[in-house]
Amino acid sequence: MKAMRPYWLAIALWFGLATHLHAQPEALRIGIIPYLTPNVLISLFQPLRLQLEKDLGRPVELYTAPDVRTFARRTLKPDFDIVITAAHQARLAQIEGGYLPLARFTGPLHAAVVVSKNSNAQHLADLKGRRIAVTDRSILVNIAMSRLFAEQGIREKDLHYLPVNSQNTGILTVARGDADAAIIAHFALDQSPAEQRDAVRSIFRSAVLPNVTLLASPALDANRREQIRQSLLQLPKTIDGAKFLESSRFQGIEAADEAFMKSLDPYLKETRRQLDL
Repeated sequence: MKAMRPYWLAIALWFGLATHLHAQPEALRIGIIPYLTPNVLISLFQPLRLQLEKDLGRPVELYTAPDVRTFARRTLKPDFDIVITAAHQARLAQIEGGYLPLARFTGPLHAAVVVSKNSNAQHLADLKGRRIAVTDRSILVNIAMSRLFAEQGIREKDLHYLPVNSQNTGILTVARGDADAAIIAHFALDQSPAEQRDAVRSIFRSAVLPNVTLLASPALDANRREQIRQSLLQLPKTIDGAKFLESSRFQGIEAADEAFMKSLDPYLKETRRQLDL
């Protein structure tokens, strides 16, 4: 019998390990709108992921999608536990996907236009007939810029739009000389690699627009949603969280209420149109 003990010990250890692994909580899935390339995006949001992982005591995973349209449609299922997305698409996710508002970043959001440092363009009117790098047209900064171009007397046919899959790709396209200008969220410039940032300059910044918003899946119970909200609201008080808010230019975070969500309704019609919904 003594000779058998190592064998039974191995069985016991394996069973204990299997039980432990089986008992691991399921990972919380966060979906982030792909306004930057995946490697930049995932790296940027690591402090937020780690904060939630620590406070919730469960694994947290970050996801994005190859393009904005794919991501928007995934938020209508719903396909994530938490969604981090543009404010106007957050309202769509709330109405169509049942997501519930958690928080929103408080820093101002502006639509911006960047050109090469060597460009002779100084104003929006100078962009007539030029190549404009633009992400999905359903993005809020692009909707806002379409209105602003129209106000300047610049029609759709006066511009040559070049589709790009992210805003820092748009900046890179300008830096390489493959586009004359790019439409971005103003903070995308600060979030881009230095070699891209230093190759362009901004010629326009819009009035303030509503910023990125965070929502929770309706599949999460109320206690879990509140735990997530409180973790997010504590983020600015941590060293890494404060650094994240500074580097991202999101500045702060506060609870998102129904009044804020309803204020986004004027963007719904154009958002649906651009997404073919």
